[in-house]
Amino acid sequence: MTWQKEWEKTKKGSTTKEHLPTVAERLQTKINFTQNLTTIITGHGNMTSYLQRVIIIEAPDCPCGTGNQTAEHILLECRILPEERERLIPAVTKNVNWPIKKYTLIKRHYKAFAKLIKTMIK
Repeated sequence: MTWQKEWEKTKKGSTTKEHLPTVAERLQTKINFTQNLTTIITGHGNMTSYLQRVIIIEAPDCPCGTGNQTAEHILLECRILPEERERLIPAVTKNVNWPIKKYTLIKRHYKAFAKLIKTMIK
């Protein structure tokens, strides 16, 4: 598939590739791309790490005070979202350990993942 070759060849989109490694699987997966989901999958959007990178703000600090607000931080560490994460972890780790691979979150646990990110970026 030409799209897959282009996807593999490009140096851009590394964060997105962690979630959506193949074009065919992406096209087969029903995904409702909300603003928050797009932010997490691309690493672009209303996260302080991205806003600092594009020189809109000076510091990438997360409001929780424990690190830079990246997609990884939001999913794994952010102290603002412990309840949401505690609901997600049992839903996705029945047969695997946490942290789970990002593409597995999308492929097998999209609904639980979407619930977490629905409220996480403000």
